[in-house]
Formats: sequence, C-alpha cells, structure tokens
Amino acid sequence: MIIVADSGSTKTDWRIYDKKHGIRQLQTIGMNPYFLNSDKVTEVLEKDLLPYLNPKNVGEVYFYGSGCTLSEKVREIEYPLSDLFTEATIAVESDLLGTARALCGNSAGLIGILGTGSNSCIYDGRYITKQINSLGYVLGDEGSGAILGRSLVKAFFENKLPVDLEKDFFEKHPVSLSRTLDMIYRQSFPNMFLASFAPFAFQHKTNPWMKELLNSHFEAFFTHMVTVYEDYRQFTLHLSGSIAHYFGEFVEEAAKNHRIALGRIIIQPVDDILNYHIQQHSE
Repeated sequence: MIIVADSGSTKTDWRIYDKKHGIRQLQTIGMNPYFLNSDKVTEVLEKDLLPYLNPKNVGEVYFYGSGCTLSEKVREIEYPLSDLFTEATIAVESDLLGTARALCGNSAGLIGILGTGSNSCIYDGRYITKQINSLGYVLGDEGSGAILGRSLVKAFFENKLPVDLEKDFFEKHPVSLSRTLDMIYRQSFPNMFLASFAPFAFQHKTNPWMKELLNSHFEAFFTHMVTVYEDYRQFTLHLSGSIAHYFGEFVEEAAKNHRIALGRIIIQPVDDILNYHIQQHSE
C-alpha cells in the first residue's frame, strides 16, 4: 500500500493506493510544521487517517508539505509517521518537490505554487536544483492568497476601496478593525485568515480597481519568484494552487509580459504525485 499526502497550511489531501482497492481519497487539516508540532500531527493522523486503513499494510508513505524544508521541521512530521507506520518507508519532502513531480514528472521545468502561500524552484526532472528562500506571508509569499487578502483588508481599513466594492466587501465580510487585528496578530493561522478574502477579488475581477490590483499582484509574483532565476527563460513555467487556477487569465498576462512560456496549471497536485510514484514502481 502506498500513501501520498500533499499538505499546505489550509488542508492536507491524502491518497491511499493498493492494487486490491484502487485509490481512496481523504482530506485533513493542513500540517505545516511551523504551525503544528509533532503531538498535534499525531493527533490528526490517529483521528482522521488511521480509522480508514491498517497501518501494518502500508509499505510506503510520501508526505509533501509546506514548511518541510529544514531538517528540524521535517522531523515534526517524520517522527509521527514513523511511529504509526512502523513497517513503511517514510519520505517527507517539501510541497514544492511534490508539485514539481506532479507537473513535470521526469522532465525539467520552472515550478511555482500559488495558493495560500507561494514558492518557486527550478526542477531537473528528479530534484530541485535552484530555489529561492521561502519567507512566508510576512516577508514574502508574493502572488499568494494571503498577500492578496492582505491587500484587500488594508485597502478596506484605509478607505481606499471604491464605494461599490467597499459596500459589497463589508456585506460579505462584516469585519471590525479590532477583530481583524486580533486574527492577524494573536490567533493561529493568520495566513489562512488573510487568504479567506481572496475569493472576493475573484468575484470582482472585472472591476477596474480590482483589475489593477490583480495585475500588480501577479506582476510581483513574477518579479520576486520567477525572474530571479538567471536562466528562467530556458524553462516552461508550470503552476499549482487555487490562486493560479482561478486567476489564470492574470497569470497568463503576466507571463506574456515577461515572455515566459506557460505550461500546465493545476489546482491541486496530489493525484499527479500519486501517479508519479505508481509509475516509478512500473519502471
């Protein structure tokens, strides 16, 4: 049995595969080790995953997650998995590598994630060869849902939204300044809170003010996440994530402005990651 997980800050998509039962799908909360420690990861696994399988039948576990880059953070995920799946080979890698394998398989490419957060890398068909430092929603994450939501919230409280947008924004999100600041500075998962405002931008993407914001938003992604690689024009850019999917027209326009070839855009990579690992067994 093979288990594959694609985990972001918001959710974790699981695929469980064996020849007898085919593919089963599950979803749990996101397991970013910057927000959850190993005890909480164990709690989630025992409550939401183990009831659906016999851990002794699992031979391989591939966990691709946001925040799974530094060794001490990888261990926050790796140890709970090893404790529960004692007969399995465990691999914990970054969500970026999972996305690269999903989008390109064994071919090279320029890879980007545009979801709650954002990231990018150069992939050689097996591994990541170049990658910028991922600085999170405070210092980086250009192009992400969290940064888009931050821009909207900031404009709202600074009275910079056009009147029609301001009215609709408050109807859909009757937020107060005190609650907003509390959610951002005192509560868990402030990046997810900010990203929750991104659908408002999609609903009003034809509004001239919103169009300008979105063009600037995705221009920042290309400036900080794509063109930073000296050889970026030698590759096709492939993207994964809800923001890339729903705002594809703005991504395409920004790619065109930078003369970058745009390839696949997928909303989530987990099924393609599973296919990658199944294919490795057949080769």
